[in-house]
Amino acid sequence: MTYYQQLVTNAEAAMSRHPRSTIVMDAQSFEIISSGCDAGQVARDAETAVNQGRTPVVMQKPRHPENWVLAQR
Repeated sequence: MTYYQQLVTNAEAAMSRHPRSTIVMDAQSFEIISSGCDAGQVARDAETAVNQGRTPVVMQKPRHPENWVLAQR
């Protein structure tokens, strides 16, 4: 399984567990760093992860079927 297949599989599982929350996942370990509906807290947790040298991936389950675009900054 390729990295992106693993990322998408883990992202889908995380979004199923937290269907209405914004989720921050570590791009290497696929660990959920933060989840919740408070965008400010989720953003702070993502920034903390960056400061620790981690690469956060921010996602939210779409309310309607959509395509995903994965980007790295």
